Amino acid sequence: MGIRRRLLFSFLILFVATIVATVSSSIFLIARAVEHRLAEQTRNFAGLFRGYPGMINELFLDRARRAAGAESASVEPLGKVPAGPGVFRAPVSADLELVMAYSPGVISREKADAMRPFVIMAVAGLALVVVLGYLTAQTIARPLERLAEQAKAMPATDVKRVGGGAELDHLVDAMNRMLAEVRRAERLAVMGRMAAGVAHEIRNPLSSMKMTVQMLRETAQDAEPYNMILREIERLELTAAELVGVSQPLRKERVGLDKVVDEVLELMRRQLEHLSIRVEKRFAPVPAVDVDVARFKRCVMNLVLNGAQAMPSGGPLRVGVSERNGRVLLEVSDEGPGVPADVRDRVFEPFVTTKQDGVGLGLSLTRRIVEDHGGAIGFDPAERGTTFWIELPHG
Repeated sequence: MGIRRRLLFSFLILFVATIVATVSSSIFLIARAVEHRLAEQTRNFAGLFRGYPGMINELFLDRARRAAGAESASVEPLGKVPAGPGVFRAPVSADLELVMAYSPGVISREKADAMRPFVIMAVAGLALVVVLGYLTAQTIARPLERLAEQAKAMPATDVKRVGGGAELDHLVDAMNRMLAEVRRAERLAVMGRMAAGVAHEIRNPLSSMKMTVQMLRETAQDAEPYNMILREIERLELTAAELVGVSQPLRKERVGLDKVVDEVLELMRRQLEHLSIRVEKRFAPVPAVDVDVARFKRCVMNLVLNGAQAMPSGGPLRVGVSERNGRVLLEVSDEGPGVPADVRDRVFEPFVTTKQDGVGLGLSLTRRIVEDHGGAIGFDPAERGTTFWIELPHG
């Protein structure tokens, strides 16, 4: 049975139970009221006869009977007529009483007349409950049915608002958040499998290249070009290690964040100089943090590289380490054109990029690493440029 019928039946059951209880008590009360009215009517006629004793004769007794609708009316000695159903008595004098007897049909008719308004109200109430119950069921059931129809399509599309009040709006928002997390998890799973495969293919050639360059450096007169090649190979190894270890547990150690950032900047020094990037470091004294150094270097490298690529003609890249809200803060600020408005809400999602030759994995990997460390990542757009930031706990 659908929710629409369940709601309607609930209304009907409640109304019927109320009517049954009301009618049961009303029948008893109406019977008492009818008897009270007939007894009061008999007392009124008896009072009239007490005031005018000359009216006690057959003519006036017959008029009183017809006026009251009684079957018979007579004045009898006290206690002569036994009590019984439909018999009402009232004293006329010290030794006489007025006795009015009503047939069962008259009493039933009196009770039916008294019950008629209740029956009319009950029928009208039942019709009203059916209408209101149906409208209420429609109001509640229709949004839920639309929501159920959309739920069948998950996770193919977002769930749209269906009306029905704030509660259902909150449910729709929760379903959309859950759907977004499911999609993100699916993309991350695909990314992890793809990244592990790519890393596996490039690690062995990198090892061979590194050994060859090291051997050539030992016999070379100028070792600096070979050192530069080795630094680039180490950067590729760092990237490959992160791709392989994307689903591996963290290997944390307590280090100063400024030291980690310095090592990354030194590793990227030649590349940044080639791009005409001037690095401006602003390091404040901060507590040490517990991080997986190899993975966190990848985070720093991604932010620095993004900032440098945002300024194709070169410019200042500000890298700062400080403390904010009880956490260690890393900031990388560029003076590029900024993040386009149409991707700001999705900039940390996999495969979202504004670069023609990008694949959109850098920031998504960075976000995952930061969140695995219990930190937070975000960015602050400005009139000129963008500041990406990472907050890490140091407790």
